[in-house]
Amino acid sequence: MNRIPFTPAFAKLTIGSLDDHDVEVEAQYNPHELAVDKQIAWQDKPRRDDIELNGTPKRSMSIELLFDGFERGASVDGEIAMLEKLSDIRSDAPPGEHHRRPHHCVVVWGERGIKPFRCVIEALTVKYTMFDRFGAPLRASCTVKLREAPLRDDGAIEARAAGRTSLRAQKAGFTG
Repeated sequence: MNRIPFTPAFAKLTIGSLDDHDVEVEAQYNPHELAVDKQIAWQDKPRRDDIELNGTPKRSMSIELLFDGFERGASVDGEIAMLEKLSDIRSDAPPGEHHRRPHHCVVVWGERGIKPFRCVIEALTVKYTMFDRFGAPLRASCTVKLREAPLRDDGAIEARAAGRTSLRAQKAGFTG
């Protein structure tokens, strides 16, 4: 019996801002599951035994990410801060209520992974599960709930993600 050697994943799930390309979080460990929910707004028609579509179907995604700095003795504050920034109202927007909005984001997972999911962060839950003796968080699990949003399509994040994935593959000795 021929055994197939273990091949580690070189494509990591990434959540990045389409507004500020320096703001992104790469999963330390890829999630073991990814849930996508699609809500279709049906409405009963008055005086008929029929229903009609009331609005565009909306998808949402829920991802659980684990960040662990225990073995290297490093805090996970940086990754959590980046997720917080992605979920906050943009600070670089011009003054005025109509300009206040969250970061437009995209979730990508490798060249052959899930189709890029353009979204905004709807909810972020952080659960700290390990601390060093000074109280710095060494481990955290984060549940990120995303809502699909019709956003611009400049391809920059997807291209950058594909480039990073290819570079990782080359460094690890993997080919397409």
